[in-house]
Amino acid sequence: MSNDVIQIQHTLAACCHYVDRGTADQVATLFAPEAVLMPYYDGKYEVRGREAIRGWFTFYHENLRAKVTDLKHLTHSMMIDVDGDAASSVCYLTAYFTSKEDNVAHQVIGTYYDELVSGDDVWLFQERRIEVQYLTPLAHVIDNMEPMGYPGATN
Repeated sequence: MSNDVIQIQHTLAACCHYVDRGTADQVATLFAPEAVLMPYYDGKYEVRGREAIRGWFTFYHENLRAKVTDLKHLTHSMMIDVDGDAASSVCYLTAYFTSKEDNVAHQVIGTYYDELVSGDDVWLFQERRIEVQYLTPLAHVIDNMEPMGYPGATN
């Protein structure tokens, strides 16, 4: 596997981790200065430029992430094509979270469509379109599982 593909996979994974547990500043560092974000699950609009994208993720963290726990984004089934200093990627998105309002776990299924550019040994999003097909409630979350009763445990 080429080093470029590995670096692109790192950018895709970093975005998941920063959206889930990081800051809007960290997410914004993954976008090129003139990048475009299209969060189509929130409406058919575009957010243009790294600073505007930072603002969008600040809004996201304040208005969505603050209302959930256990947020985990996963990317899988990646198709990455590299052409010099440009690349495209399509990968499936699965996310899980628990609503603080009702303690119900949810699953989100969608697709990321990305155009990336290379610069200084890092791949950045030039364009990211996020489409979501399903938001499914799963079940009520348990606070504690019934202990197995390991006999060697100490308190």
